[in-house]
Amino acid sequence: MPFFRMMFTYAIAALSGWVFALLHIPLPWILGPVVGLFLYKWSSSHHTYQLASARNIAFGLLGIQIGLTFSKQTFTLVVPYFVPYTILSFVIIILSLGIAYLISRRTKIDTKTSLIGSAPGGLSAMIAVSESFKGNTVLVTIFHTIRLLAVLFIIPFLATRWLYAPHEGMSTTPSTDNGPMWTIFLYGIVFIWGYALQRVLPASLVIVPMLAVGMMKALGFPLYELPSEVFILAQILIGVHLGQAINVDDLKKAGKYCLYYLGLSIAVIIVSIGLGFLLANWTGMDVVTAVLALAPGGLVEMAITAQDAGGQPAVVSSLQTIRLLTIVLVLPLLFKWLLPKV
Repeated sequence: MPFFRMMFTYAIAALSGWVFALLHIPLPWILGPVVGLFLYKWSSSHHTYQLASARNIAFGLLGIQIGLTFSKQTFTLVVPYFVPYTILSFVIIILSLGIAYLISRRTKIDTKTSLIGSAPGGLSAMIAVSESFKGNTVLVTIFHTIRLLAVLFIIPFLATRWLYAPHEGMSTTPSTDNGPMWTIFLYGIVFIWGYALQRVLPASLVIVPMLAVGMMKALGFPLYELPSEVFILAQILIGVHLGQAINVDDLKKAGKYCLYYLGLSIAVIIVSIGLGFLLANWTGMDVVTAVLALAPGGLVEMAITAQDAGGQPAVVSSLQTIRLLTIVLVLPLLFKWLLPKV
């Protein structure tokens, strides 16, 4: 029965997140469901099920959550970081593509699949690029999943255990100057905008609510801050989505290639941390925010980690958005020019 299997899936996810929270593991409500569902599928060979619309709702809620961390200073604060951040982001992109090219020369993976599968961009965007260039989309999905999981299991631990610095982070509890409850209606409007722009703007379900709510916050518009339990639920739904994306059979088919791209992911993570320190020294940004802004991971996950590590989630999410848009706009043109040559 799909319904009962779906309920069982969410029960495993919630229980795993609760265990991770008790163990004080970073991003417990995302990493817990990912680990719990993977272990369940690996040990039982059973499938998991998720509600199709749950992922969209979760992304919209987390976009709203990040937008609520914006202030009047956020947009002016990000402007001086744009040029140095973009330069260092291109260094990471070039490094990823360079190593991916070398891997393709040493293995039987075709060059286009290797390059697209290693580009530090969003999974859905890179799948679309793979389809347009007729790459091996299954392998592209696996390689991006490996990169995302490597970032999620390495960066939050380093940020919260090693780089932690007290700072004004992301508030997930209602404040004393909470806005009127009717403003929840505005959240519904910005979510509809984000949903409608999915084919035009990458990650629009996160970016549109984040920027719209952030703009209202920056203008001093009083908004109702949803209870923290709502955002915990959203993180569980994202964790289920990521756990659902991990296909044990596909991992077995990819075999030893997974190790190559895990090594690539770790190398890029190490370089991004080093460049994060460079960005902090270059711009005066705090180290936690700089490292998380350059981390080759998801916008939402890095912004939430910024909250836990004492960084600035609004700055992290803004800079991650800039990189995401740069990758989506520039990489397809680069691949169109480069792939016929290699």
